[in-house]
Amino acid sequence: MKSTEAITYASIAVIAVSLLFIGTELTGFATGNDTAIVNVTITGAAEINFTTDVLDFGTGAVTPGQTAILNSEGTNTSWSGNATTGELILENIGNTNLTLQLMTDLSPADFLGGASPTFQAKVANNTGNIGACNGTNVFTSYANINTTLQSACGTIFGYESASDEIKIDFSMNISDDAEGTKQVTITAVGTYGG
Repeated sequence: MKSTEAITYASIAVIAVSLLFIGTELTGFATGNDTAIVNVTITGAAEINFTTDVLDFGTGAVTPGQTAILNSEGTNTSWSGNATTGELILENIGNTNLTLQLMTDLSPADFLGGASPTFQAKVANNTGNIGACNGTNVFTSYANINTTLQSACGTIFGYESASDEIKIDFSMNISDDAEGTKQVTITAVGTYGG
């Protein structure tokens, strides 16, 4: 065997042995830890909606010399029109408890006219919505409502689906000297305290 061949075989043997050792050893070891953050910001959504937003007492006349007393629970005294049953329904459609205030855009005199008119509201939990309205409520029974914000559901107007609706009934006294088509706007203001 020639020396060049011997060197070639020896070189191949060294390469083969080297590859064998390289394949059986760890040639590098990586370590490390890292962290990441997932962030979400959830805001309170204060939103209310009149799901029943019209209450129509219809047409009628006041008995001469009398004052008509009408309410949305069917009272109809000294009035020639039909009795009215119904109410406005207000729902908290947000995702947070609110405080609630109510007001009108007209005074009773500007709304109804005539001598000594009254316009009153009453706020209660809607059927099946126990606990929807809690706290200071000047409207637990019929009380005057006017152009100044007044507390209804002063602590909590709930948002949970089983307790997020209130009903608002109305009562009015109309004198026999009032006439014409009358309309008043009810404004509900829900405030999130968070």
